[in-house]
Amino acid sequence: MEKKPKTISEMNYFNFSFEPGKEEAKRISINNGSPLISVITVYNDRSNEEYMLQTMRSLKNQTFPFWEWIIVTNNKNIVLKEYAKKDKRIKIIIEEYDNISKAKITAVKSSVTELIFMLDENNLIDKTMLECGFFAMKFNGEAVFSYSRLVDFGIKEALYNKKLSISEEKKKNIISSGAFIRKDKFLEVENYSKLSNDVYEDWYMWLYFLSKSYIPLKMGFYGFWHRNVTKLKRLKKDSEAEKVLFEMAEKVDLKTEIIQFDDSYEVSYKNVPQKIDLKRKPIVLDDGTKRVLFILPWSVVGGADIFNLNLIKGLRGKGYEISVITTQKCDYALRQGIEQYVDEYFDLTSFLKRKDWASFIEYIIRTRRINLVFLSNSYYGYYALPWLKCQFKDIPFVDYIHAENWTLRNGGFPKDSNAVANYLDSTYTCTAHLREVMYKTMKRSVKNIKPVYIGTDASFFDPNISLEKDEELSNMYSGKKVILFPSRIVHYKRPLFAINIMKKISKIRDDVRLAIVGDGAAFDDVKRYIIDNNMQEYVTCFGLQHDVRPFYKIADVTLICSLREGLTLTTYESLSMGVPIVSSNVGGQSELIGNDCGILVKPYQTADEQFDFNYSEEELEEYTQAILKVLNEFEKEKVKDVCRNKIISKFTIDNMVSTLDKEFTKNIESGSRINKEVCKNIELAERYLLVHSVLESKDERKKY
Repeated sequence: MEKKPKTISEMNYFNFSFEPGKEEAKRISINNGSPLISVITVYNDRSNEEYMLQTMRSLKNQTFPFWEWIIVTNNKNIVLKEYAKKDKRIKIIIEEYDNISKAKITAVKSSVTELIFMLDENNLIDKTMLECGFFAMKFNGEAVFSYSRLVDFGIKEALYNKKLSISEEKKKNIISSGAFIRKDKFLEVENYSKLSNDVYEDWYMWLYFLSKSYIPLKMGFYGFWHRNVTKLKRLKKDSEAEKVLFEMAEKVDLKTEIIQFDDSYEVSYKNVPQKIDLKRKPIVLDDGTKRVLFILPWSVVGGADIFNLNLIKGLRGKGYEISVITTQKCDYALRQGIEQYVDEYFDLTSFLKRKDWASFIEYIIRTRRINLVFLSNSYYGYYALPWLKCQFKDIPFVDYIHAENWTLRNGGFPKDSNAVANYLDSTYTCTAHLREVMYKTMKRSVKNIKPVYIGTDASFFDPNISLEKDEELSNMYSGKKVILFPSRIVHYKRPLFAINIMKKISKIRDDVRLAIVGDGAAFDDVKRYIIDNNMQEYVTCFGLQHDVRPFYKIADVTLICSLREGLTLTTYESLSMGVPIVSSNVGGQSELIGNDCGILVKPYQTADEQFDFNYSEEELEEYTQAILKVLNEFEKEKVKDVCRNKIISKFTIDNMVSTLDKEFTKNIESGSRINKEVCKNIELAERYLLVHSVLESKDERKKY
């Protein structure tokens, strides 16, 4: 199995300005059936009306439209009255109530569904919250209540992702108030209607459920946004409210089972995927819109992930509706960046057990009228493909591949693609080199591969743009020549090798410095290595940078010494910024780097030797001489124009998006050309998926 990426500080990436419900979504899902979830809100007459309207918009933007919203209020002039006339899902009950608990009971008794969701006034929910919560509870019938990670915003900003511990819940409430609850269990909570407003009624309810050994479920995405409008009230020591909660906490069963998606769950051979039938029509119109489902591994900061973001952004600009499904655990990094340009984003690892993934993907394809499915580096996606294709024989499935990797499953994703080539209408590769490897070395029999270069945004990566950090870096490296190593810091990229090159160069020229920009699993190793080799004067680690352009602007040469690549995003960016490159001659690097804009060096190590740090002196010398040649012989202004013009002429993101738009349109208009006889062996497709899922889930259990 593939490793989870290095844990990051999500606060460094999370954008709190992306509040749900700021405006209505362009795609409003069609409500064509009775409610399946009852949203419960108590609204008092002191609430901010604009906040409440934003709460309403966050509800109306839900990808799952089968809800009713029951609001209990003592405000006869509630601003939502006019909206309730237009949307029959909104029901307002105006009555005086003694306490919030009693008002919630009134609302729940008025509901028509068996699943309720508590949404306190002024709070917001991610647009997939109701859909994720509904299916988490549907597939886990033993769970009585569920909640997600929490975003705190308003007078303070914070992210809450604490793993649920029942012993800790006894002492302090760590369960969000925005929660799904089975209606019958809610109505059985003893003395709930008698709780005073001094008692945290939601905490009391969770403690009651845990005293009955009712199973909680914690989802692993930030679905609930809690608005801070006042400082949190604190329980007074020895108060009646504290006594009520303490007495209930004493009854809690510490052995209660918990379902939470920080953990992994094994798949059984009995877990054959099933279609989900909610007896509803698709939630979008059959109006000719091009709708694509992206099945991706994750949203981290890497070349393949930036490609996904750029493609999604470009297709969105061309009128596509886009759904994204990811299949591998990761932190929030690029997720919000992608969410800006898609209609919905579902991280399956955050709300479903692996056994239910294929069923949910089938449901999404059917209910969204998806007319093309795009796979990119999703290991699970390749194994689910035959089963999905058996369900949707007329929908084209295509994939995009970045590089071969002989240390991963003896070839990596190209081998996975070849195994299911009979189910794919098209395969796109980022280089011609990879196409030839898949045909000649890996023996692909289906001739449906087309290279499509990734490209970069030449208008963004433009050395003539003035940037805030320019002066700081220019002063820092005044009178110096700079070797830039911009990369994910992992060992197959060979950052330690780069330091050894710098060590050799420093003995020849004292005016050269190495700038390492990036982060990754090997970052701490790199920092220690610099100190151990007394290279602090010559090598600086800048860590992950949200904007790498200022570093390209002070660079004289970019160094890429990786043991495996497709055609790196760094290569496109560097040339677009007018910086020549010294690169290992791997993958398709030679398709872009020529003698006019850099130098290629044949690696002496193979990809499976990435942890062998006894580097060849001959290879180090070749890189050293190549870098010195660039520094000494390349005329900076002349090579700058050559590099940049090469990108502008052929290798831009616009070219990539335009090419894939034409390819997708052609596939959508023609429909799948795959022989339908291939899609009849459903038993084989089921078994293929199950064997993978069973083995993969066992590996995950060992890890997590």
